[in-house]
Amino acid sequence: MWAFLTLALYFGFDTKSPDQQEDLEARALSGTTVDVNPVLNAAKESLADADLREIQILEAAEEGSSGEEKIGYLKELSGKWYRLGQYFIAGHYAKEVAELASSGQAWSIAGTTYIQGISSEDNIIRTASFQEAIQALENAISLEPDSINHRVNLALVYTENPPEDNPMKGIQMLLNLNQKHPENVVVLTTLGRLAMKTGQWDRAEERLQQAVALSPDHQPAVCLLADLYSQRSMAESEEMRERCELLTKKL
Repeated sequence: MWAFLTLALYFGFDTKSPDQQEDLEARALSGTTVDVNPVLNAAKESLADADLREIQILEAAEEGSSGEEKIGYLKELSGKWYRLGQYFIAGHYAKEVAELASSGQAWSIAGTTYIQGISSEDNIIRTASFQEAIQALENAISLEPDSINHRVNLALVYTENPPEDNPMKGIQMLLNLNQKHPENVVVLTTLGRLAMKTGQWDRAEERLQQAVALSPDHQPAVCLLADLYSQRSMAESEEMRERCELLTKKL
């Protein structure tokens, strides 16, 4: 059974001894679920009055609702916290939506929301976001095993936070997907983006050109290719940038 780690100690002191910090981080790394309430309360303290009031209204409405109406309020809470840059809290509300909706899409949204929290400077929130993202996306895959997008997103979790014992796990997952589905545009685009991130320009160009050839209107691939051409000062840069801007306007 998952245990719940409250962060009262973590947020209750301005400073923590190295032993306290190491203990909290060790418990997070062990798979202990982080209780969102202390995180939520701490985040509220830094909000502007208007934002806090909006959240309080949504919380009250959500507590007094049920069914689809409750799901709607939970989505609004998730969206509000996402816009405020509190991705772990946003993921929590998206997870509550998924638990009620019980759909692959809802779990995928929860997972991809938690992915944003992996970039947190706080090691505990970063680790907790990583764990929650994996669980949510595994739930999505369980409900929709044929969805390649869920598997791509799961691979991205591991590229954002590579396991120490297998740092190439996320990339290998994507390469395996590419081998099984060589014409999947999402897989090709993701591999292209990661290749750009690591400075593998030729490989990135190859992947992204494949994606654009298969789907000329796939905005992520077109815009990434435009960025690549621009960074390499290639003649095709201006034309591809225009295509990117046109496709972006249609979104």
